[in-house]
Amino acid sequence: MKLLKYVKEYRFPAIIGFVFKIAEAALELMVPLVMADIIDVGIKNNDQNYILVRGLFLVGLAVAGYLFALVCQYYASLTSQSVGTKLREDMYHQINRYDHHNLDKLSAPTLVTRLINDVVQIQLAVAMTIRLTSRAPFIMIGSLFLAFLISGPLASIFVVGAIVLAIVMLMITIISMPYFNNVQKKLDKISLIVRENLNGIRAFASQDKEINKFKTETRQQKDIQVKVGRIQALLNPFTYLIVNVAIVLIVYFGGTEVNVGGLSQGEVIALVNYMNSILLALIVFANV
Repeated sequence: MKLLKYVKEYRFPAIIGFVFKIAEAALELMVPLVMADIIDVGIKNNDQNYILVRGLFLVGLAVAGYLFALVCQYYASLTSQSVGTKLREDMYHQINRYDHHNLDKLSAPTLVTRLINDVVQIQLAVAMTIRLTSRAPFIMIGSLFLAFLISGPLASIFVVGAIVLAIVMLMITIISMPYFNNVQKKLDKISLIVRENLNGIRAFASQDKEINKFKTETRQQKDIQVKVGRIQALLNPFTYLIVNVAIVLIVYFGGTEVNVGGLSQGEVIALVNYMNSILLALIVFANV
């Protein structure tokens, strides 16, 4: 919660970035509806003018969304960098007020890692929250809402698929977190070794020993990162498997509804697009 006070100092650029990102997401939600309209009206009636007009409207949505995204990116970067600068400054002043006992307890490598790597991670988190995390819930809720408007029974497939996806992502995240903590500890150890080498730069007699120590620690950190990377690599195949199963069910049952006149072909395509939107939103949310 203490981090929120830094964000509050720059709440106006954060709010501007958030608003423009939501506006971009709203435009994105309109695209499947326009596509459905083109299929059900333009292609069905072979109306070239209608297809051209609606196609130009799609281009307009894309251009407007791109401009909104640029504004969001600018203010998200401004907010995150400002928060990081202020946080790093306060941490530096706080460290300078520590006595020798606290400094020995925390150790210089740990403090250096906190000032550099940890603050960078917080900057990335703030920027991604404004640019991506704010968008993901809006896309998911909006896609589910519009899917229910198109077809309530088929929208239940969205709900089940989203729940299964969320469970899979939560499990992968829980399994990955301890490995990230170990990576952080290894980074502290590597910083300590580098600092010791710089302080004892004239100790040429132990050069080979220090090189081997450094190689051992970096190799261990690499092994942990590879292991956590393999675990997180499971995210994409699992999510794509679940989503594609959901899309197959939507196309299958949607085709039946089209045959009996309950749905149009364009509406089925819109449902598939909304399922893909939920997939991308969940992946972004999990990455953040």
